[in-house]
This record gives sequence, structure tokens and C-alpha cells, in this order.
Amino acid sequence: MASSGKAMLVMLVVIMAALVSTKAAVYQVGDSNGWTFNYNYDTWAFFKNFQVGDILVFNYNPQLHNVRQVDIIDYNSCTDNNPLASYNSGSDSVALETPGDYYFLSGVPGDCVAGLKFHIRIAATTPVTPTTPSNNPEFPDHFPSSLTNKPNETLKHHPFASSAYSSKWFPMSILLPFFLLAMV
Repeated sequence: MASSGKAMLVMLVVIMAALVSTKAAVYQVGDSNGWTFNYNYDTWAFFKNFQVGDILVFNYNPQLHNVRQVDIIDYNSCTDNNPLASYNSGSDSVALETPGDYYFLSGVPGDCVAGLKFHIRIAATTPVTPTTPSNNPEFPDHFPSSLTNKPNETLKHHPFASSAYSSKWFPMSILLPFFLLAMV
């Protein structure tokens, strides 16, 4: 009976670890400002820890702006000649489904040049560590010019995510299963 109890505890720990790793964070792009002019989206993205499964929510006036997911060539030239995805509802949810680079911009003429664009990178197996100009010469123009935004305004509940979590609690949730195993 004791070994059956240990097996159940081990199974519980494995299930808890799996549940912790599947929670998505929902980020409202630009926080309360939304997707609009006069906001530094590079600074906004710089403070985030994007991971696979997270969701970006773009809120904007669809008569003034749109959202295009593009490749690096269109991103660097501020064009949307070959968009990977196009959104124009004014309240778009974009799931970050795979590791890699994601490039977003507004395809309305003049918007991208005026600052409606940003890039994020999701690492394959570990959380993203913000890069700095000194260790990422590939994107020299992608770093914040000012670090004045409030980094903690972003996590919000969203109907497409099971729940949102703050990355500051993530290390604690990883340690919980090991703590429980040590008690067996």
C-alpha cells in the first residue's frame, strides 16, 4: 500500500508539472495604450518574457491601423509585401505557437515608419533573456531608446488562455514538484 501511495504522489507531481508548463501569458500589446502612435513598442517588448503558447492581443482602431506579421525583410524595410498573417478587426489575438522570431508591423502607409512595429524572439527551450546591443549585432536598431514604460502592466486574463501567470512565480512553480518528491 505504501508503494501505491508513492506512485500516486509521483503521478500527481508529474501532472502538476505538466499543468504549470502549459499556462499561457496574455500580453496586451502596448499595455493600456494599445496599438497606436507615440508609443515605443521596442521598449514594451524588451521587458517581456515571451514563451511558446503566449498570446498577443492587439487593440486598435481598425479604421486607422492594422497588424501584419511579416518576415525580417519586410520588417526591416517597413513593407508588408508578403505578410505571413494579416489582422484588421481592431481586437486581434495572435498565439505564439513555435519558437523563433516574430515580426509585427502596421501595413497602413506611414504607420511602420512612425513606430508601429516590433520584433520578439522566443527561445526553443528556455525563457527568453532580453538581448542588448552589445550581444546582438544582428539587430542593432531593435533596442529601446528609453526604458520608461511600466513593465508590469501587461498580463491580463484573456478567454483564449487557460490562465495568465507572472513570470516571477514561474521558478517557484517549477520547484514545487521537486519539493514534493523530496518529501516521499
